[in-house]
Amino acid sequence: MKISTKGRYALRALTHLAVSFDKNGNKPVSIKEISQKEKISNRYLENIFVKLRKAGIVASVKGEKGGFMLLKGPLETNILEIITAVENDVSPSRCVVDLKSCERTGRCGIRKIWVKLDRHINEFMSKTSLAEATEMHNNSGK
Repeated sequence: MKISTKGRYALRALTHLAVSFDKNGNKPVSIKEISQKEKISNRYLENIFVKLRKAGIVASVKGEKGGFMLLKGPLETNILEIITAVENDVSPSRCVVDLKSCERTGRCGIRKIWVKLDRHINEFMSKTSLAEATEMHNNSGK
């Protein structure tokens, strides 16, 4: 399993919205601000935020003081929601999600390991809130 740059950047970017949600009463944060703080391209972030908006994780606010804001609180948003919004597939093996990807799928005991691993990973990500990720991100340099 590999989380792409898109997934990693999405999580990092949303930590800024989580801080704004908690400290500023959920005021919008601009992509420019996030881009500067996280050193991520504006254009790349725009593409990520389009997917996050379509998934119902963020809302966009137009105007001079516009930007993006969380639709749910950081405690109610989990990292599985975030990652699956921007990634095509995060399973440990293609056969977990596409039975037709391998001719051995029906008789392969190893697939059961990948399915079990996939369940554990998804369970971990669904139990890890954006609030927890934000705390870890913000305390990483201390």
